Amino acid sequence: MSKFAVKPAAEDNTPADNKLKQTRCKNRRVGIAVRLSPDDWYRASDLALREQTSLQRLLVAGLSELLRQRGLPPLSGD
Repeated sequence: MSKFAVKPAAEDNTPADNKLKQTRCKNRRVGIAVRLSPDDWYRASDLALREQTSLQRLLVAGLSELLRQRGLPPLSGD
């Protein structure tokens, strides 16, 4: 189990040049996972198909609407 422990800062002998580089939010977009039950996924996919759009756009539109309702600016893209 000790191999899973985090080393205290004093024991960390890694040079600053050799640290891990940032990978999140580095590109233009960041991927996220959304977990739905099979029934909810089917309903959402069916809505996207009927609206001739993607699940991505439906999710962004829904989040943007919630932000607007709270007086916040909507998301900038899809």
